[in-house]
Amino acid sequence: MSVLPGLNPGLIFAAVLADALWGGQFYRLHPVRAMGGMGRILERSFLARTQRPLPLRLLGILLVTLVSGAFVGGSVVAFWGISCSGLPLASDLLTVLWGYQLLAGRSLEAHVRAVLIPLERGDLPGARRALSSIVGRDTEVLDGAGVIRGALESLSENANDALTAPLFFFYLGGIPALTGYKAVSTMDSQVGYKTPPYRDLGWASARLDDILAFVPARLTLVMLLAWFGPGAARDRNVGFESIVREAWKYRLCHPSPNSGLPMSAFAALLGIRIGGGAVYGGNWVEKPWIGEGRSDLKVEDLRRGIRIFRHFRWGICVLAGILALLPFLFRSGGIFR
Repeated sequence: MSVLPGLNPGLIFAAVLADALWGGQFYRLHPVRAMGGMGRILERSFLARTQRPLPLRLLGILLVTLVSGAFVGGSVVAFWGISCSGLPLASDLLTVLWGYQLLAGRSLEAHVRAVLIPLERGDLPGARRALSSIVGRDTEVLDGAGVIRGALESLSENANDALTAPLFFFYLGGIPALTGYKAVSTMDSQVGYKTPPYRDLGWASARLDDILAFVPARLTLVMLLAWFGPGAARDRNVGFESIVREAWKYRLCHPSPNSGLPMSAFAALLGIRIGGGAVYGGNWVEKPWIGEGRSDLKVEDLRRGIRIFRHFRWGICVLAGILALLPFLFRSGGIFR
């Protein structure tokens, strides 16, 4: 039995369907929690030893290598052990469970919906509190439009990180590749800041995450525009080529080489502007705008953004189902006779 059971398209579809229906549950032994816990221990240990830039950069390489190596190696050993025990069903179940826990499409939607619910009730403080759990900016200074913008930015930016990129590596190399990507992504979110000392300690995690997410981010842009662009063009009473041109124009208007792609797609589809500056730790950080539409965002814009993302993750699920069926169709002759 292969130590890369995630290469089975049927098992991948089962994991994607489980995420679409229930979302990853953060149990005590959830892989991402374990990754974060190990990373936090190493982070504190390294920062206690030095604050100098060059040593911190070297320790940053060690940090992401140790965490990703431990979990990739652990996944290979776990499936090798199950393979040797002669329990193929246990291997399949573990593949689905592990994969399902490392996909976060349903969880992302739930966190953004938690911002929408108090906004619909007129509870701005409650919306600010909900937003603070998914963004790094200072939410207590935001007005309603700012809260909506922050929620839409988090939703669009993480459409790739939570769903497309993990699934890309799931197909590429099974559970070990998926686990490796999530370990790097987790370290990037934990230490990949641009302020000292994390500017040095987190640089390796941030650069490696940029490299790994490069192709998936572009796939996300293409899928969003292909699936939802024609409908958005009708809603906005513009040509489809205008939607594509706008998304393409603003795709790199973000400090990250990848985050701007899904953000520009959402902005073009919704006919709004997102991005711009925000307050982080009491300091104003200037960022470019993304999109050419309205900047005075309404609650309905957030509803529409959530609706697009919900349809996107179910579209991913349908695509995974089609890929799971193809081997059976080819093997049996099916429609290809």
